[in-house]
Amino acid sequence: MRSGLPSASLTRMLWSMAIENCQLCRGTGYKIVPRPDAAGTMATPCDCGMEDRATRIVDRARIPKRYEHCDFESYSTDVSENPQHTSSLKAAKMLAERFVAEYPGSGERGLLWMGPSGVGKTHLSVACLKELIRRGHQGLFCDYRELLKDIQSSYNPGSESTELRILEPIRTVEVLVLDDLGASKPSAWVLDTIGLVLNARYNSRLTTLITTNYFDSSKPEGKPTRTPQGEALRAIREDSLSDRIGERMRSRLFEMCRTIEVSSTDFRREVGQSSRARA
Repeated sequence: MRSGLPSASLTRMLWSMAIENCQLCRGTGYKIVPRPDAAGTMATPCDCGMEDRATRIVDRARIPKRYEHCDFESYSTDVSENPQHTSSLKAAKMLAERFVAEYPGSGERGLLWMGPSGVGKTHLSVACLKELIRRGHQGLFCDYRELLKDIQSSYNPGSESTELRILEPIRTVEVLVLDDLGASKPSAWVLDTIGLVLNARYNSRLTTLITTNYFDSSKPEGKPTRTPQGEALRAIREDSLSDRIGERMRSRLFEMCRTIEVSSTDFRREVGQSSRARA
């Protein structure tokens, strides 16, 4: 009998998610079916508990409920009438799909999406994470700000968590989504903490998928404000990613990740406006 079983990691995942009293797989996660060429039988993943399995995949990876629908199929690239925006979204999606398809054989160990809010950076990162987990790879979703808050809370004498306990899975998991990098004010403690995470993953050659609203060059924030007399006021400077995480860590990310800049209109705003128009 030819089994055609996948990797050991995928076997363990299917076994852990199978329904114990399933009549087809008997809790193993695999069922025996005839081969297409009628030459014996073969093992194939059982469909038992498919919905529950998908839910557990999301839960184990700590993917927030608001992103549980995110996959490549649901990522829209036609939210703007601007052809440059459409092209940017299509390119971002194509690069993400290619990365997943070639994983782990790709020479790139991660992806870094840069772009304004609402262009689907987190959507694509979650789509990558979910697809890799379905293949049997281990992965986690981590919100940058929430991570820092959890660590700070661990310093409370009454807390049952410790900094090491919180950071260990973030530093060692095979595939990590680090969402909204640079969102917190870059104090010395913040820079040290993100340094611990990124350096550990860099040294272990682990895969990191990162999203950020900050670019590599600082920019003025919006159009310059003018006085009633028409004089332009000094524009507020918007930080660069290096400003938010430090020059050294930004340099490290050039080695860890391929940078993908995404430009488009805010998808969430477009959806909200169209919904109100229909109401």
